[in-house]
Amino acid sequence: MDITLTFAAPELDDEDLQTEVERLLPQLREIEGVEAANLMVAEQAPDGAKSFGGMALGAVKLVVDNSKIIRGLLGLGNALLGNKSLKLTVKARDGSEFSGEAKSREDLEYLLQQAEEFYQRRGQKQA
Repeated sequence: MDITLTFAAPELDDEDLQTEVERLLPQLREIEGVEAANLMVAEQAPDGAKSFGGMALGAVKLVVDNSKIIRGLLGLGNALLGNKSLKLTVKARDGSEFSGEAKSREDLEYLLQQAEEFYQRRGQKQA
């Protein structure tokens, strides 16, 4: 399963936003079930996304092997949101997608719950 996290923070300039996202990468890589966590290259970015130094501005792509990642993301709630909003897109192996946006801790909890339910409905195995 692929998860894309896209951050937005109007009060931060592009460079500061990218720096904050880069600081999150080591924490994301430590979550159980994460096979890879990398900045998203500009060519993979959604239409209309800004780029910064060849990377999609404020975007991270995760490759995961089970739904435990979703609970792991919840554990990073404050680090994920802080002064940012977060758009999460989950793409299942069958090509179907789920996406939503969080601007508060409550939004994030609900969004991650919905993402986990999507994952389970797609017949993915939970390890």
